[in-house]
Amino acid sequence: MRTSISYVAACSALLLNSLVLATLPGFRTAITEKGFDYVRSVGIPILEKELSGMTIPDENGKASSPIGKIAYTVSSIKGGALTIPTSSITLAAGSGITIATSGASLAVTANWHYRMDSWPHTSDHGSCDVKVSGVSLTFSVTLGKDSSGHATVSAGSCHADIGHMDITFHGGASWLYNLFSSTIASSLKGSLADQACSQGKDAINTQANKAVETLPVTVNLDESALVNYALIDAPTFTSTYLETQHKGEFFLRADPTSEAPFSPNALPAISSPADMMYVWLTEYMANTAGYVYCKSNTLHNLITPDMVPASIRDKFSLNTTAFKLFVPALYEKYPNQAMTLFVNNTAPINVSMAAGSIVGVIPGTVQVNVVNADNSSTSAFILNAVVHFNATVGIKADGGKTLVVGQAYYLSTDLSLKSSAIGSISVLGLHRAFIASC
Repeated sequence: MRTSISYVAACSALLLNSLVLATLPGFRTAITEKGFDYVRSVGIPILEKELSGMTIPDENGKASSPIGKIAYTVSSIKGGALTIPTSSITLAAGSGITIATSGASLAVTANWHYRMDSWPHTSDHGSCDVKVSGVSLTFSVTLGKDSSGHATVSAGSCHADIGHMDITFHGGASWLYNLFSSTIASSLKGSLADQACSQGKDAINTQANKAVETLPVTVNLDESALVNYALIDAPTFTSTYLETQHKGEFFLRADPTSEAPFSPNALPAISSPADMMYVWLTEYMANTAGYVYCKSNTLHNLITPDMVPASIRDKFSLNTTAFKLFVPALYEKYPNQAMTLFVNNTAPINVSMAAGSIVGVIPGTVQVNVVNADNSSTSAFILNAVVHFNATVGIKADGGKTLVVGQAYYLSTDLSLKSSAIGSISVLGLHRAFIASC
């Protein structure tokens, strides 16, 4: 019994651990209040455009007038250009964002018609101009994710306040409508507020979702690999930033569901963000790239004599004569013959990251070939080579695009002899020649 309980407990612990690891991101972003200020500067003009030209449902009602009770209709109510002078976006911890606008103004045109309730049922019609000012709108917005890892945007509550409305009627018995314009204005305010909320929420739910739906969750990098940026959880909010966590893993295009045989480590907590946006690229993401490219068998290169930089050809060339002092046996067997180097990655590149530094290791082999008179090649010897490097990664703006850029720096190479077709070789003597050729 004790053994069974222990077994169940152990299995449960392993399962829990695997689930925790599976939810850790390989890629993370944080957008701060400064970042949302930029979003606001881009988004408010879109909201102005969506709300401009709005069509408001016809207004029907009854009112008392100097000529008796009348039934009236205000129809073809259409808004003109909307101007929003003041706006803000605030973050609400645990819930989402709040978009607030104030001081907005709007011009509206419409047609009017009335008919007396009693005989002789006199009627008339004309047009009217409506000036709306002091309009305030407040939307709550939540972000989530769908089953494919795309972000989703959803408008929640909305409150609209129509500050002041002035109606002027034209044509026909306009003087009559002007006597009770305040009654109609009160009714129109409610319709305008409802319509502003309806169209504003529709703009958020449709236009914003269309925008995020176009953001890819996978990107094909080349014929071998793709990178998966899908959200692994819904975005989270604090009072100062929005955080998104992404899968951040490279996959073989031929096998886009096969996971790397290792898991990401936990990322440090975000503290005191001051810039608009932050991006965390993890060593897990880099190492899945190394794993995928090694598995695809595409990390190899044949270095030929013409690929040696012109600046060093007077000191070094891929010819057995240049290796005479380093590998005498090579020159003795193949005097004054051209050479090639076949460099091949044999195990996944491993990258480790610490504050301010990236260090990597590339395991591989270097096959030294001799070019024969008929242009065929003969393998002379093969070296095991482990290259150590460090690197820097940053973000660069380029023509309206934001690019992740990096630069690697060579540190050192560990060499050992794997096999030889020309007898004993001094690896120590080869080291300088190898570095010069790379």
